Amino acid sequence: MDDRSVFSEVEALRADKTRAVLSPESLEVHVRVVDHLAHTTGANYVSDEILDTLVHGRVSTIAAIELTLAGWWRRLDGGYVIVDQELIDALSHTPTRRRFGAACRRLWRFLNSESVIPL
Repeated sequence: MDDRSVFSEVEALRADKTRAVLSPESLEVHVRVVDHLAHTTGANYVSDEILDTLVHGRVSTIAAIELTLAGWWRRLDGGYVIVDQELIDALSHTPTRRRFGAACRRLWRFLNSESVIPL
């Protein structure tokens, strides 16, 4: 996933008021890990070794703690189980559907912002 798509997903997660408030760095780690899992293993488990290859060790450690405290990840021997099945499902679709989904989330965020006056 390219950086633009990652940050689009991060913004969509930040705009979702039903989710816990997390740092942008943790959200970025979350999106990158879920994208990796959706396109490689198809599972929702990431080992510590894979996590450290996706993101620098210090960043991944802090993000993993934050994501675990928020309930998005669960610690399991030697890695983490990703609980966010909604994002896993969204990112496991074809690239065209991913771009369409991200565009819909951006449009939804814009329509629900203060800059749009409902009729």
